[in-house]
Amino acid sequence: MFKNTHKLLLLLMLTLIAFSIHAQQDSLNFPAPQYMLPFYDHFSENHLNAEAMGRGFTVMAYPGRVENAVNNPATLSAAKSYVYMEVTIKPPIDEINQPDSMLFSSPIPFGMFGFSGKLYEKLLGAISYNVPKSLYYDNFSVDLMQGADVVTRYPSYHLHQITGTLAYPIRNFRLGLNLHNQFHSFNDIIVFQTFDRIDKTFYVLRIQPGILYQWNDLNLGLAVTLPVKTEMDVKYLNYDVTLPLKISGGASYQYTNNRFLAEAEWEQFSEMSSAFDDRLTLRLGYEKRIRDVIYRAGLTSVPAVYKGAYRLPVLETTNPEQLRWWQNVPRGGYIGDTSQLYLTAGFTYNFKGGRLTLGLMQDVLGKVPTTQFAMALGFDLETLKGRKFLIFDK
Repeated sequence: MFKNTHKLLLLLMLTLIAFSIHAQQDSLNFPAPQYMLPFYDHFSENHLNAEAMGRGFTVMAYPGRVENAVNNPATLSAAKSYVYMEVTIKPPIDEINQPDSMLFSSPIPFGMFGFSGKLYEKLLGAISYNVPKSLYYDNFSVDLMQGADVVTRYPSYHLHQITGTLAYPIRNFRLGLNLHNQFHSFNDIIVFQTFDRIDKTFYVLRIQPGILYQWNDLNLGLAVTLPVKTEMDVKYLNYDVTLPLKISGGASYQYTNNRFLAEAEWEQFSEMSSAFDDRLTLRLGYEKRIRDVIYRAGLTSVPAVYKGAYRLPVLETTNPEQLRWWQNVPRGGYIGDTSQLYLTAGFTYNFKGGRLTLGLMQDVLGKVPTTQFAMALGFDLETLKGRKFLIFDK
């Protein structure tokens, strides 16, 4: 009986060891600095362009100005000199796997500032400073030595982008090119078993050609953001990061004072990590103009790219004293389903020489209930040179 019990315990131990090894293998090791990973997009992404936000963020086939050009350079179509300013507000939400008073927030409500206009004959251009992603984690705390001490960090990630745009018409087509000069800025990068506070900024150039076809009341648009491989050295870690291919296409149809829009966007996140799924985002939009006001509504479906366990990056060369402090501290976490379904609404009020726009996106799926609000103001610069450019001037 003793021998049978001994064999049973040995078998149980081997099973637990095998299960533990398998679980570790199934846990995601980060292929890039943590908060730029796509399963944080549910909060970090800022949907730039308040008008597009109101109509389900459909923008690929909508002719416009600098705010449109950031998403598809070929949509840049207005020759008048134009200045645009936008703020984006995201209320805090619970962190993915630490819901007890741990919040993701975006305390700087800045979205975009830019200019567009004619450069030479039919050649149009635009330049903008915009923030496509922003995330601040308040706060990451680890109890050391079973509560004898604590390490507190406030990690953040901001993607600052300076975008230069060129667009040129050829018959029914418009061709465009965006050069996105990206600065990926990280603060308090988390590396397990270290006490260092690590801040780092990386520069990446993203190239995005686009095309717009216009025939009567129908527009078809396509933009491709080319993939880039870059090295990100984070003091103790060295990441070979692939920023994936993104293909966005859409159509819009104008019927009297109504416009109907539909889009699809595919991102090849499996090139960043084999653990990630590629993401297909679907969007529908509608807008109606009544005199000086345009009313909008829309729907956006964003699927998750990863669900499962992850392991924080760790300092490989640790001494016994460091190991003693970090003993029994959990190194990993779990990412739940981050799929989202956004309902959107908004409007634009057109006044003499400019426009005021409000946009709202609200997730209704409830897995990660994110809200975004945008307010934008745009002016034709030629109008500003004169007097009486506001509606209330006499």
